[in-house]
Amino acid sequence: MSHLAQLPADGDALPLASGEVLFLFKCEWDSICSFWEHDAGANAAFVVQRGELADAPTAPPSDAVDGMPVLLREIAITGWRADDDGAPPELEKAFYDYQSHSELPEEVAYPHDWASAWRTKSGGVPYWTANGAQQVPAGRLFLQIDNWVDLAGGDIAEVANFCSDGTAYVFVDRSQAQPVYSMFINR
Repeated sequence: MSHLAQLPADGDALPLASGEVLFLFKCEWDSICSFWEHDAGANAAFVVQRGELADAPTAPPSDAVDGMPVLLREIAITGWRADDDGAPPELEKAFYDYQSHSELPEEVAYPHDWASAWRTKSGGVPYWTANGAQQVPAGRLFLQIDNWVDLAGGDIAEVANFCSDGTAYVFVDRSQAQPVYSMFINR
């Protein structure tokens, strides 16, 4: 697995418990990973207390290609924008069930016409890819990350290879004594 993200608690925008940091890891080999399954071990999502982390960056890996460590580009979130996801509250449950979601009118199921800017978000209902609500874990959407993000100034950047057109979904099940996080990729 490769490190995808580490995200500290950020109030309503990223509602983790105070002092928690969410870590996300994904499998890099789509030919051998069941990335679409939240419980197959191909992806990982968990929280760590900020106090348990060091104050300095982690050293780069010792393995190298042509003498250079293999590192992914770093992208930082500088802020969250509050928006309405367009889903009527009375239809929220339909976004967590494959059959119910597929029966929603397209303007409800995909209210932003597949726009990439809406496919990376914290909270709300899942903004599914064309495959819909497959193998949804217990809990509710916590975060979703498109494989492309819009950058300041109008540029775009690839976050990770989610099979070229996928989205990573992070769910949280708060019915447990300690919240349980899971992640999967849907195309």
